[in-house]
Amino acid sequence: MHESDRESSPTTSAKILVADDDFFNRKYYREVLKREGYVVDEVSSGEEAIDSIAKNDYELILSDLQMYKIGGLDVLRAAKERNPNTQVVIMTGYGSIPTAVKSIQQGAFDYLPKPVTRDMLLMHVRKAIEQRELQLRLQEQQQRLELYKKMIERDLKLAEKVQASLVPKNFENENIAVAIQYHPTLGIGGDFCSIYNGSRDHVHLNMVDVTGHGIAAALIVNRVSNELNNILKTNPKPQNILSSMNTFFYDTFGNMGLFLTMMSLHLDFAKRILTYAGGAHPAALFFCAREKSLSLLASKNTIIGFDKSPQNKFSQDKKKFEPGDKIVVYTDGLLEAEDKEKHEFGIHGLLASANAHITEPVVQASEHIIQDVCDFRDDFHRDDIMIMIVEIL
Repeated sequence: MHESDRESSPTTSAKILVADDDFFNRKYYREVLKREGYVVDEVSSGEEAIDSIAKNDYELILSDLQMYKIGGLDVLRAAKERNPNTQVVIMTGYGSIPTAVKSIQQGAFDYLPKPVTRDMLLMHVRKAIEQRELQLRLQEQQQRLELYKKMIERDLKLAEKVQASLVPKNFENENIAVAIQYHPTLGIGGDFCSIYNGSRDHVHLNMVDVTGHGIAAALIVNRVSNELNNILKTNPKPQNILSSMNTFFYDTFGNMGLFLTMMSLHLDFAKRILTYAGGAHPAALFFCAREKSLSLLASKNTIIGFDKSPQNKFSQDKKKFEPGDKIVVYTDGLLEAEDKEKHEFGIHGLLASANAHITEPVVQASEHIIQDVCDFRDDFHRDDIMIMIVEIL
C-alpha cells in the first residue's frame, strides 16, 4: 500500500456493491477494495444487483454499464430509488463513453473507462464516498435549518400575540375617545402606547418608540411597558414620567447603545388642562375644534436613555382644552415613509392628511391618515408606524 493511500483510507468501513458480469474484473475490484478496509459485496448480473440493492444499504455501487438483460443504467435507477444518497460509479469500455455520460446526467457520481487501474478505482471510490458524506451533512444542516425556521416562525407568532396584547384597544368613556393604529415592520416592533386611567378626572397617555425593529425591539417594549405601569401608579407629571423612564432605561440598557423617544400626555378633565412632555419624539398635533386649526405640541427634552440626566432637566408644557378638541400622537415611522423618489411623507404630508380627516370620528380619522401614508409610500416598509388620535368629549 502506498503511504498516500494509507493516509486517505476511510476511518469507517463503507459498504460497496460491485456488479460486473466479467469474473476477473469483479474479483480484481473486490480484492483492491477489501485491502483498503471496505466491506464489499459482488454480483455477476444486473438482476442480482437490483435484488441486492433492495435488501441492503450501500454507500457506493460500482456497476458495469453493459451487462446481459439488465445493465448499469437500470442498476443506477434502482439504487437512486432505494436511496438517493447512494453513490453510483459506472464502469464502461471506450465505445460506450456517450452512454456513460448519460448515466451522470441521470444521477451517477462518475464513470470509469476500462481498463480500470487500481489508483483510478480507489480515487473514484474515495471521492464518491466523500460526496455522499457531504450530501448527508448538507441534508442534516438543511433539516436543522428547517427546524430552526419553524421554531422562529412559532416564536414570532407568539411574540406578535404578546405585543398585540400590549397595544391598547380603541377606547371610549365619558371624557375621551381614543383610536390606535399600529403597523410594525416585521409583525412585531419597537412602538408602544398606553392609556392609564388614574381616576375619573384624569388620564395618562404615553407613546414610546424604541430604537430597532423586530424581536429585539419587541422584547425591550415589553420591559418598558412593565416599568411604565409601575411609574404611572403614583400619578406623576409628564416630565417626571420622562425622568423616571430615562433613569430606568439608562440603568438597564445604557451600555448597549439603545435609546427611545417618548411623548407623555396628562389630561385633567376637572381643570381642562393638557400637560405634555416629549423626549426627542415627533411633535404631537393639537386640533382646536373652536378655531378649526392644528398646532404642534413640541418635544423639548433629550432622547430617553442617552445619559443619566437629573430630574430638573426635564420640562413640560400646558395647554387648555375644550370638548371637541383632538390630539394626534404618532411615531417617526409615519413621517419617514418614502415614495419611489425617496421623498418623505414628512410633517407637511401629515398636516395635509390631518387637515383632511381630523373632523372625522377618531377611528375613521386614524384609518384614513394611515391609508394616506400607505398610498404615498413605495412597497418597502422601512419602520414601524403607530398613531393615536384622542378626542375630548
